[in-house]
Amino acid sequence: MKNLKQASKVVPKSWFREILFPVTLFVVVLVSAGSAALYFNHISNMQSIELLRQSARRAVVQCYSIEGKYPEEIDYLEENYGLDYNHDKYFVDYEVFGANVMPNIEVYERK
Repeated sequence: MKNLKQASKVVPKSWFREILFPVTLFVVVLVSAGSAALYFNHISNMQSIELLRQSARRAVVQCYSIEGKYPEEIDYLEENYGLDYNHDKYFVDYEVFGANVMPNIEVYERK
């Protein structure tokens, strides 16, 4: 009989297991997902910048191989060699040193 009375008693769950643990777990998962999204967005932006830089260099080399000189301005590559990019999102710094010296090309993201 003694065991039956003990078995019939319902032991209440602690507030930690009922409320605090699920809420804490939800917050940790939410913060982790947010951090992962920000990280992947940053990586995607860095890859886009590198891809644009490579495309600009490829267009410059193609221009040099066809015309025998490097273009004076980046606009020339856009008009004649198909270089296309979002001017509102990226800034391309194009520095020319001479007709037969490879220009310096840097790409920056506009804020």
